Amino acid sequence: MSIIDNVLNSVAKEVSKVQSRSQEMMQGFSLQNQVNELERKKNAKFMEIGRLIYDKHHNNKEVSDEIIDERCSEVTALSHEISVLQAEIDQIRVKNDPDATPSQKSEAKAGFKTSPDYHCPSCNAPASREKPFCPACGESLKGSKHETDPVDVEPQDSVN
Repeated sequence: MSIIDNVLNSVAKEVSKVQSRSQEMMQGFSLQNQVNELERKKNAKFMEIGRLIYDKHHNNKEVSDEIIDERCSEVTALSHEISVLQAEIDQIRVKNDPDATPSQKSEAKAGFKTSPDYHCPSCNAPASREKPFCPACGESLKGSKHETDPVDVEPQDSVN
């Protein structure tokens, strides 16, 4: 009977793996559908901004800059939502990717998420505003002059 028990246990483990993988695939599919819908909304906002600017400059209609700024803020919010969902999709993919490095897998398990349009000032790797150190090079991300001043320009002496 032990051979039959071993076979049943092996089959049960494999079935469990298949169920887990299919749940992850369905979750990834659902997230991708959400990203696609947000992309569609974002493109519609871009078209609306374009129409507003066209009406303002070509048709001489009164379109306030506040309205255009509001639509631009909406696009930024949609872009942020897309990047959050994309990070979740990437975590699912990395978790099951046999070619992923151990550091990528540990980041995925830990739930590390980069902040949109935020990079380490030292190595330019994607980073998170909430984390104190860069995941790639280990440099401090908090309290640096790059955090408050994105442009690092030193005055140059003029040579005559």
